[in-house]
Amino acid sequence: MKVGFFLLKFPLSSETFVLNQITAFIDMGFEVEIVALQKGDTQNTHAAWTKYNLAARTRWLQDEPTGKVAKLRHRASQTLRGIHRKNTWQALNLKRYGAESRNLILSAICGQVSTPFYADVFIAHFGPAGVTAAKLRELGVIRGKIATIFHGIDISSREVLNHYTPEYQQLFRRGDLMLPISDLWAGRLQKMGCPREKIAVSRMGVDMTRFSPRPVKAPATPLEIISVARLTEKKGLHVAIEACRQLKEQGVAFRYRILGIGPWERRLRTLIEQYQLEDVVEMPGFKPSHEVKAMLDDADVFLLPSVTGADGDMEGIPVALMEAMAVGIPVVSTLHSGIPELVEADKSGWLVPENDARALAQRLAAFSQLDTDELAPVVKRAREKVEHDFNQQVINRELASLLQAL
Repeated sequence: MKVGFFLLKFPLSSETFVLNQITAFIDMGFEVEIVALQKGDTQNTHAAWTKYNLAARTRWLQDEPTGKVAKLRHRASQTLRGIHRKNTWQALNLKRYGAESRNLILSAICGQVSTPFYADVFIAHFGPAGVTAAKLRELGVIRGKIATIFHGIDISSREVLNHYTPEYQQLFRRGDLMLPISDLWAGRLQKMGCPREKIAVSRMGVDMTRFSPRPVKAPATPLEIISVARLTEKKGLHVAIEACRQLKEQGVAFRYRILGIGPWERRLRTLIEQYQLEDVVEMPGFKPSHEVKAMLDDADVFLLPSVTGADGDMEGIPVALMEAMAVGIPVVSTLHSGIPELVEADKSGWLVPENDARALAQRLAAFSQLDTDELAPVVKRAREKVEHDFNQQVINRELASLLQAL
């Protein structure tokens, strides 16, 4: 069986869940090909990019110059080059294909792709990728069934929903399977009009063989706090920094490391300077997986205080939390989106309300006083939860069976 992955941009260092799923299907023995609209960041990559030679498995559909005018000229040129093909001028049907017809994306792709990409099933990550994949299948660029995974921003951001809700309703008819990563998102898809029989919850998970539980350890002095996240509003790192300001005022000894890159980097650095926290809060930027693992080993607590963004953007269920729980690092997070489906408050971790820096600071201060006897049952239940409900090997086998039955 051949499985295709349809992505808007690849690779992206922050989307380890996509990378992990691709390599898992390769490891299970499936023939795998990646079809992506645009080339992502090939400089900041994880080891699997090289180990599995994923560049050789990837076909990028757009190789465009920068600049809006230059892009349009390039697309117009590609469209004209293939205008003798029926699907190229069909792609110009504005009523049927909307913005992707108007901006010449679809016609440019049709103009340059002479041989269709075939797979038994294409897994499209994020709703907008599923929308584009369904259009390209109708235009004959790809051939195969389409299963679309809905993660978070694609089903919560007001901007995305304002643009894509009508497109999603078309996808519910054109697509073969919708795979929300949480029960919360499954309910939302149903409310948007997706037939229940086309929905199956398929969680993102972690490879448990990569995460041996470490010995339970009491919090150190200073308390070692770590976050691994894309630097965006919904990760709530600005709330974490405010909580750090309060911790410092209270005289709690700590060090906080924020690993990741993203559009909020400058804003977060400014906040650290404004609060004069440079001596206790570090932002080392992107780190490959093996370096992240080493830093996680040193951490006392994993912090991810996710929030709903001003634009409505929400998390799905963060894989970073699963990884921390799998390795035995206690987690502190928030009552946000699907996180309570993973972390049971005061049982397998600690949850505070969104945007509540005071509650977060209080929780971290209280955590710093815990001993191993108090932490051991929490850490044990956390790993058991991930092992039972978020085990990547089990999830991917179940997904493979689901796709084979399509």
